Amino acid sequence: QPTDLGRVAAYYYVGASTISVYNEHLKPTLSDIELLRLFSLSKDFSNLTVREEEKQELMRLVERVPIPVKEGVDEPSAKTNVLLQAYISQLKLDGFSLLSDMTYITQSAARLMRCIHEIVLKRGWAALAERVLNFCKMIDRRMWLSQTPLRQFKNIPEDIIKKIERKDFPWERFYDLAPQEIGELIRFPKMGKAIYRFVHQFPRLQLSAHVQPITRTLL
Repeated sequence: QPTDLGRVAAYYYVGASTISVYNEHLKPTLSDIELLRLFSLSKDFSNLTVREEEKQELMRLVERVPIPVKEGVDEPSAKTNVLLQAYISQLKLDGFSLLSDMTYITQSAARLMRCIHEIVLKRGWAALAERVLNFCKMIDRRMWLSQTPLRQFKNIPEDIIKKIERKDFPWERFYDLAPQEIGELIRFPKMGKAIYRFVHQFPRLQLSAHVQPITRTLL
């Protein structure tokens, strides 16, 4: 009889060895650090090696990526982890071999993370499902969840983006601001109208609920 794991593996074209690793290590309480470590243990990346000339740049990248990597840079899994984070962070790499390996990893990253998400969904682990889904979106958009969604617009200067992120201003509140207020917030009045226009290009869902007690007449 086919199993849930088998169906997920077939749908996402994931090998039995990789699915076995996920099955063994997945727990409902996984943190971001543990989740990325699990991803880096995927057998799809088992042929990656750490070259001697790459170690110095990998050590530099380990210090720049936002999520700590517990393994040493000699470990292939650490290399996979670091390069995925470097891809999301849009960091520039010096070595051609590292760039080639990053391309190899990122070609499978979205598919494998979606596979993990599907497994977690079927197990009913809501908190972890949200965490994995966030990583799926971060890989797709090459943006961390802590960064402003305005990074998706290439017309906004980098210094303005960094100003907005340093403000730590809740994203939802941008919808309530007038163009002039946005200009004052970023201390760049000329950009107020442009930022206002970009903010209101994002879809905004409004929900309302009506609560009613269940009575015999309602049934």
